[in-house]
Amino acid sequence: MSLALVRVTDYIRRMTSDVSSKEIMANPARLIEAMRAGSIITIPDLDYTIVPTTALVELADQRAEEELLEEMVSYRKAVTGIENTIFISPKGNTRLAPRLKVTIDPPLSVDPRSKTASVAIADGTVVAGEVPTRLIEHVRRFIDANREVLLDYWEYRIDTEELRRRLKSI
Repeated sequence: MSLALVRVTDYIRRMTSDVSSKEIMANPARLIEAMRAGSIITIPDLDYTIVPTTALVELADQRAEEELLEEMVSYRKAVTGIENTIFISPKGNTRLAPRLKVTIDPPLSVDPRSKTASVAIADGTVVAGEVPTRLIEHVRRFIDANREVLLDYWEYRIDTEELRRRLKSI
């Protein structure tokens, strides 16, 4: 099971309230209370689920991120000049700003499901995860040297071969 799917499953488990239609009829306030709490409400006897919009957006973003794993390319120090593996992807179906991923643990993994952090291509801000100071300095230098090509790849203007050819090591 992928890390993104585990996060989605955990989120659903934490936020789900099961309630029968009989319980709703007997105590409608319970339904409103669960909705106000942001719970995902399942009504098993009606085969129905009520989901807050924020949960739907989060689940959709996590699913898009999971699909994006299939499009990521990985580069190691020979290409990037950075000790840790860098994952670069096009935008896919995400609503997120352009970013790349850097492996944290293990640092040389080529599996994008390993522990990673995401860094914004626009300004080098860490947008997900934690990156040691020395590593983020290197990642930012790499982004600064390659911003145009990274954005071209993000926007599907170039293919993987051209991305590799145009990348500059730091």
